[in-house]
Amino acid sequence: MMNIPKPLSSGQVQNYHKLEYASASQSYYNQGETVKREWQGKLAASLGLKGEVAPLEFSRLAEGIHPQNEQQMVKHRPAMEYTNPDGTTTKTVEHRAAWDATISAPKSVSLAALVGGDERVREAHRAAVTTALNEFERYTQARLGGNNPAETTGKFIAAKFEHDTARPVDGYAAPQLHTHVVVFNVTERDNGSTRALDSRSLFQSQQFATAVYQSALMYELRNLGYEIETGRSGAPKSKASRRST
Repeated sequence: MMNIPKPLSSGQVQNYHKLEYASASQSYYNQGETVKREWQGKLAASLGLKGEVAPLEFSRLAEGIHPQNEQQMVKHRPAMEYTNPDGTTTKTVEHRAAWDATISAPKSVSLAALVGGDERVREAHRAAVTTALNEFERYTQARLGGNNPAETTGKFIAAKFEHDTARPVDGYAAPQLHTHVVVFNVTERDNGSTRALDSRSLFQSQQFATAVYQSALMYELRNLGYEIETGRSGAPKSKASRRST
Protein backbone atom coordinates (compact mmCIF):
# COMPACT_ATOMS: atom_id res chain seq x y z
CA MET A 1 0.00 0.00 0.00
CA MET A 2 1.00 3.65 -0.38
CA ASN A 3 1.10 5.98 2.58
CA ILE A 4 1.88 9.72 2.41
CA PRO A 5 2.53 11.47 5.76
CA LYS A 6 2.87 15.20 6.29
CA PRO A 7 5.29 17.18 4.07
CA LEU A 8 8.96 17.52 4.93
CA SER A 9 11.09 20.65 5.18
CA SER A 10 14.38 20.94 3.31
CA GLY A 11 16.35 20.15 6.46
CA GLN A 12 14.25 17.09 7.19
CA VAL A 13 14.59 15.75 3.65
CA GLN A 14 18.36 16.14 3.66
CA ASN A 15 18.75 14.70 7.15
CA TYR A 16 16.59 11.69 6.27
CA HIS A 17 18.66 11.13 3.12
CA LYS A 18 21.84 10.98 5.18
CA LEU A 19 20.54 8.90 8.09
CA GLU A 20 17.80 6.76 6.62
CA TYR A 21 17.02 6.75 2.91
CA ALA A 22 20.52 5.98 1.68
CA SER A 23 21.77 4.17 4.78
CA ALA A 24 22.86 0.57 4.19
CA SER A 25 21.60 -0.27 7.69
CA GLN A 26 18.07 -0.11 6.28
CA SER A 27 18.77 -3.16 4.13
CA TYR A 28 19.73 -5.95 6.51
CA TYR A 29 18.78 -8.66 4.01
CA ASN A 30 20.91 -7.02 1.37
CA GLN A 31 24.03 -6.58 3.50
CA GLY A 32 27.23 -5.69 1.73
CA GLU A 33 25.41 -3.67 -0.90
CA THR A 34 24.21 -0.09 -0.98
CA VAL A 35 20.53 0.82 -0.86
CA LYS A 36 18.98 0.65 -4.32
CA ARG A 37 18.09 4.23 -5.23
CA GLU A 38 16.92 5.67 -8.53
CA TRP A 39 15.06 8.55 -10.12
CA GLN A 40 11.63 8.36 -11.66
CA GLY A 41 9.28 10.86 -13.28
CA LYS A 42 8.84 12.78 -16.51
CA LEU A 43 10.25 15.99 -15.05
CA ALA A 44 13.20 14.06 -13.64
CA ALA A 45 13.98 12.66 -17.10
CA SER A 46 13.69 16.07 -18.77
CA LEU A 47 16.19 17.49 -16.25
CA GLY A 48 18.66 14.73 -16.98
CA LEU A 49 18.01 12.80 -13.76
CA LYS A 50 18.36 9.15 -14.68
CA GLY A 51 19.64 6.08 -12.90
CA GLU A 52 21.12 6.31 -9.43
CA VAL A 53 20.20 9.19 -7.12
CA ALA A 54 23.23 11.40 -6.45
CA PRO A 55 23.47 13.23 -3.08
CA LEU A 56 24.25 16.65 -4.63
CA GLU A 57 21.28 16.59 -7.01
CA PHE A 58 19.04 15.37 -4.20
CA SER A 59 20.23 18.17 -1.91
CA ARG A 60 19.67 20.87 -4.52
CA LEU A 61 16.13 19.68 -5.23
CA ALA A 62 15.38 19.75 -1.50
CA GLU A 63 16.17 23.48 -1.67
CA GLY A 64 13.99 23.96 -4.74
CA ILE A 65 17.07 24.41 -6.94
CA HIS A 66 17.66 23.03 -10.44
CA PRO A 67 19.95 19.99 -10.05
CA GLN A 68 22.30 21.08 -12.88
CA ASN A 69 22.27 24.85 -13.43
CA GLU A 70 21.40 25.75 -9.80
CA GLN A 71 18.60 28.13 -10.80
CA GLN A 72 15.80 28.53 -8.27
CA MET A 73 12.80 26.55 -9.54
CA VAL A 74 10.56 27.00 -6.50
CA LYS A 75 11.02 29.83 -4.03
CA HIS A 76 12.37 28.56 -0.73
CA ARG A 77 10.32 30.20 2.00
CA PRO A 78 11.70 30.07 5.58
CA ALA A 79 9.32 29.93 8.52
CA MET A 80 8.72 33.39 10.00
CA GLU A 81 6.95 34.66 13.08
CA TYR A 82 4.85 37.84 13.15
CA THR A 83 3.39 39.80 16.03
CA ASN A 84 -0.23 40.77 15.46
CA PRO A 85 -1.76 44.08 16.63
CA ASP A 86 -3.47 42.27 19.51
CA GLY A 87 -0.16 40.92 20.77
CA THR A 88 -0.61 37.35 19.55
CA THR A 89 1.94 35.75 17.24
CA THR A 90 1.50 34.00 13.92
CA LYS A 91 4.10 31.60 12.51
CA THR A 92 4.13 30.91 8.79
CA VAL A 93 4.73 27.46 7.39
CA GLU A 94 8.25 26.66 6.18
CA HIS A 95 8.75 25.73 2.54
CA ARG A 96 7.48 22.24 1.79
CA ALA A 97 10.45 20.56 0.16
CA ALA A 98 8.98 17.12 -0.52
CA TRP A 99 6.61 14.36 0.51
CA ASP A 100 7.82 10.92 1.57
CA ALA A 101 5.43 8.34 0.12
CA THR A 102 6.04 4.77 1.29
CA ILE A 103 4.95 1.78 -0.80
CA SER A 104 5.04 -1.40 1.27
CA ALA A 105 4.82 -4.99 0.09
CA PRO A 106 2.39 -7.31 1.94
CA LYS A 107 3.98 -9.33 4.74
CA SER A 108 3.80 -12.65 2.89
CA VAL A 109 5.49 -11.09 -0.14
CA SER A 110 8.26 -9.64 2.05
CA LEU A 111 8.86 -13.07 3.59
CA ALA A 112 9.00 -14.78 0.19
CA ALA A 113 11.49 -12.22 -1.11
CA LEU A 114 13.69 -11.82 1.95
CA VAL A 115 13.46 -14.87 4.19
CA GLY A 116 12.71 -17.17 1.26
CA GLY A 117 15.52 -15.56 -0.72
CA ASP A 118 13.61 -15.26 -3.99
CA GLU A 119 15.19 -12.21 -5.62
CA ARG A 120 12.58 -12.37 -8.39
CA VAL A 121 9.90 -11.38 -5.86
CA ARG A 122 11.95 -8.35 -4.93
CA GLU A 123 12.16 -7.46 -8.61
CA ALA A 124 8.38 -7.93 -8.88
CA HIS A 125 7.95 -5.36 -6.10
CA ARG A 126 10.22 -2.93 -7.95
CA ALA A 127 8.27 -3.35 -11.18
CA ALA A 128 4.96 -2.83 -9.38
CA VAL A 129 6.28 0.32 -7.67
CA THR A 130 7.37 1.73 -11.03
CA THR A 131 3.97 1.00 -12.58
CA ALA A 132 2.11 2.57 -9.65
CA LEU A 133 4.23 5.72 -9.77
CA ASN A 134 3.72 6.09 -13.51
CA GLU A 135 -0.03 6.22 -12.90
CA PHE A 136 0.32 8.35 -9.76
CA GLU A 137 2.33 10.93 -11.70
CA ARG A 138 -0.46 11.48 -14.21
CA TYR A 139 -2.48 13.33 -11.56
CA THR A 140 0.30 15.77 -10.57
CA GLN A 141 -0.96 19.34 -10.39
CA ALA A 142 0.69 22.74 -10.13
CA ARG A 143 -0.38 25.26 -7.51
CA LEU A 144 -0.96 28.59 -9.28
CA GLY A 145 -1.81 30.74 -6.27
CA GLY A 146 -4.62 33.13 -5.51
CA ASN A 147 -8.06 31.95 -6.55
CA ASN A 148 -6.69 30.15 -9.60
CA PRO A 149 -7.54 26.45 -9.83
CA ALA A 150 -4.73 23.93 -9.80
CA GLU A 151 -3.40 22.92 -13.23
CA THR A 152 -2.75 19.29 -14.14
CA THR A 153 0.81 18.86 -15.42
CA GLY A 154 1.37 15.10 -15.13
CA LYS A 155 5.06 15.65 -14.29
CA PHE A 156 7.05 15.20 -11.13
CA ILE A 157 10.49 14.29 -9.78
CA ALA A 158 10.68 11.26 -7.50
CA ALA A 159 13.65 9.60 -5.82
CA LYS A 160 13.10 5.94 -4.90
CA PHE A 161 14.93 4.19 -2.05
CA GLU A 162 14.30 0.48 -1.51
CA HIS A 163 14.60 -0.90 2.03
CA ASP A 164 14.03 -4.40 3.34
CA THR A 165 13.77 -3.95 7.11
CA ALA A 166 11.33 -2.26 9.43
CA ARG A 167 12.51 0.03 12.22
CA PRO A 168 14.18 -2.14 14.90
CA VAL A 169 12.05 -3.02 17.93
CA ASP A 170 14.02 -4.22 20.97
CA GLY A 171 17.03 -4.64 18.72
CA TYR A 172 15.22 -6.81 16.18
CA ALA A 173 14.75 -5.56 12.61
CA ALA A 174 11.85 -7.46 11.05
CA PRO A 175 11.84 -8.17 7.31
CA GLN A 176 9.69 -5.61 5.51
CA LEU A 177 10.16 -4.87 1.83
CA HIS A 178 9.20 -1.28 1.11
CA THR A 179 10.19 1.67 -1.05
CA HIS A 180 10.44 5.28 0.10
CA VAL A 181 9.41 7.62 -2.72
CA VAL A 182 10.52 11.22 -2.14
CA VAL A 183 8.29 13.38 -4.34
CA PHE A 184 9.85 16.84 -4.61
CA ASN A 185 7.70 19.95 -4.44
CA VAL A 186 8.14 21.06 -8.04
CA THR A 187 6.40 20.47 -11.35
CA GLU A 188 6.53 22.04 -14.81
CA ARG A 189 3.74 23.67 -16.81
CA ASP A 190 3.34 23.38 -20.57
CA ASN A 191 4.98 26.81 -21.01
CA GLY A 192 8.14 25.55 -19.29
CA SER A 193 7.70 27.48 -16.07
CA THR A 194 8.11 25.63 -12.79
CA ARG A 195 5.66 25.69 -9.90
CA ALA A 196 5.13 24.10 -6.52
CA LEU A 197 2.87 21.06 -6.40
CA ASP A 198 -0.72 21.17 -5.27
CA SER A 199 -0.52 18.54 -2.54
CA ARG A 200 -4.24 17.75 -2.71
CA SER A 201 -3.69 15.81 -5.92
CA LEU A 202 -1.12 13.62 -4.14
CA PHE A 203 -3.38 12.72 -1.23
CA GLN A 204 -6.42 12.22 -3.44
CA SER A 205 -4.50 9.80 -5.68
CA GLN A 206 -2.75 7.63 -3.08
CA GLN A 207 -5.57 5.08 -2.82
CA PHE A 208 -5.60 4.74 -6.60
CA ALA A 209 -1.82 4.27 -6.61
CA THR A 210 -2.19 1.59 -3.93
CA ALA A 211 -4.69 -0.29 -6.09
CA VAL A 212 -2.39 -0.07 -9.12
CA TYR A 213 0.56 -1.35 -7.07
CA GLN A 214 -1.43 -4.30 -5.73
CA SER A 215 -2.74 -5.22 -9.16
CA ALA A 216 0.69 -4.96 -10.80
CA LEU A 217 2.32 -6.96 -8.00
CA MET A 218 -0.30 -9.70 -8.29
CA TYR A 219 0.32 -9.89 -12.05
CA GLU A 220 4.10 -10.12 -11.58
CA LEU A 221 3.87 -12.81 -8.88
CA ARG A 222 1.47 -14.96 -10.89
CA ASN A 223 3.87 -14.81 -13.82
CA LEU A 224 6.54 -16.17 -11.48
CA GLY A 225 4.31 -19.12 -10.67
CA TYR A 226 3.16 -18.06 -7.21
CA GLU A 227 -0.34 -18.92 -6.08
CA ILE A 228 -2.05 -15.71 -5.01
CA GLU A 229 -4.83 -15.10 -2.53
CA THR A 230 -6.48 -11.72 -2.12
CA GLY A 231 -6.30 -10.30 1.40
CA ARG A 232 -9.04 -8.39 3.17
CA SER A 233 -7.75 -5.04 1.87
CA GLY A 234 -7.27 -6.35 -1.66
CA ALA A 235 -3.53 -6.82 -1.22
CA PRO A 236 -2.05 -9.99 -2.76
CA LYS A 237 -0.95 -12.76 -0.38
CA SER A 238 1.58 -15.14 -1.87
CA LYS A 239 1.80 -18.77 -0.82
CA ALA A 240 5.16 -20.26 0.01
CA SER A 241 4.88 -22.93 -2.65
CA ARG A 242 4.90 -22.21 -6.36
CA ARG A 243 3.10 -23.99 -9.14
CA SER A 244 5.16 -26.54 -10.99
CA THR A 245 6.07 -25.55 -14.51
